[in-house]
Amino acid sequence: GLQAPHLAVSVFGRGLLKRLATRLYFDGAPGNDVDPILALVPQDRRDTLVATRRDGVWWLDIAVQGGKETVFFDL
Repeated sequence: GLQAPHLAVSVFGRGLLKRLATRLYFDGAPGNDVDPILALVPQDRRDTLVATRRDGVWWLDIAVQGGKETVFFDL
């Protein structure tokens, strides 16, 4: 099926043994509501994958732990 506009994101960092893979979706983009991958993420966690516009710039905070931890995918 069709997928909403998104970017594949890999996170590398000190202390990580392997990369963390996630996606960045754009707030309000057509197709977000029917994207098959985004639909697999529980509704209350989807905001960790959706970038918002701040002062004309797309912004997404990525957290590797804690209550607002970004959803990462097991590849």
